Amino acid sequence: MMSNKALLGKRAEDLSNLIEQQTQPIFDNLGIIVPIKSCSTLLCLHKLEQASLADIARDLEQSHQLVKQKLPKLIKLGLIKQRPDKEDKRRTLYSLTVKGKSQTEKVQTYLNQSEQLVDTVSKDIGIDVFEAIDQAIKSLQGKSLWERIKGIK
Repeated sequence: MMSNKALLGKRAEDLSNLIEQQTQPIFDNLGIIVPIKSCSTLLCLHKLEQASLADIARDLEQSHQLVKQKLPKLIKLGLIKQRPDKEDKRRTLYSLTVKGKSQTEKVQTYLNQSEQLVDTVSKDIGIDVFEAIDQAIKSLQGKSLWERIKGIK
């Protein structure tokens, strides 16, 4: 295990990968076939009902490229469908299928339980882990690493 604080991004990714790894058996048990890192895309489409790639990316605060990478697998799994926008032929609109809506309900059930799981981790380490991550994100959004490095001499 690396402890170099300069590798914060790697440690954050390690945490993300560990969470994904440990969530998979829970998803399997609940009959959730949605890829773990695509749940937010389904929840977004549930909320928006239908949306373009740009709409989804904006709502999730993710790059178009990242969202675009997830869509083919969701289509192949039969969770979302696509169709051309009648008003703008350059745009494609995405929406949930019946199967996608059913899977989204299962994901929402899991999310209600997962809040308690996060609370148990927070209790173990003595801080609200979600709040700490949220604060770190807000801090970096307020002052970038580039701005911060200029102050270190």
